[in-house]
Amino acid sequence: MADMILFLGGTRSGKSTRAEAEALKAEGAVVYVATAKAGPDDSSLKERIRRHQVRRPEHWHTLECPRGLAAGLETLLAKLPDDGHPVTILIDCVTMWMANILFSLPDPEDLVALETAARQEVEELLALMERTSCRWILVSGETGLGGIQASARGRYFCDCLGMVNQLLAANAREAWLCVAGKKILLQD
Repeated sequence: MADMILFLGGTRSGKSTRAEAEALKAEGAVVYVATAKAGPDDSSLKERIRRHQVRRPEHWHTLECPRGLAAGLETLLAKLPDDGHPVTILIDCVTMWMANILFSLPDPEDLVALETAARQEVEELLALMERTSCRWILVSGETGLGGIQASARGRYFCDCLGMVNQLLAANAREAWLCVAGKKILLQD
């Protein structure tokens, strides 16, 4: 099992802040993997990204990687000097990563293609986790608590993210649900 902590929660639940606080405990290098990518007309997401950037310590390494996280991380990890401590990798967030996969598909309403692409990228990341001695902290949205989505695309996305969250939680040392800034340990 990888040394992974998974923080789940709804929008503005405090999951990113909790994950960042956990990463601040690291003795070695910290890599912050930013998966969000704002379009030119998306000022709201641009502001969220800016707020996340401001909170990050300057000595953290940032990898902006909307897709192909395993390959991007493997390249970056090969360049980091070994200081004798495990590298801590904070991925924020899985939800945006999955949205990037969804909107890269020729048909975003093809659930089979979405789940296949998502599973492939997650399995590549899990394989990287097994090959490294890094400490992993992942942030993901818990969209399943919000009810059934009205659109087919929304339902497909929630189903896919639920599958991904289950894959990650099955491989995590700890999984936390964040609600109103508090964290609750999830146990099997």
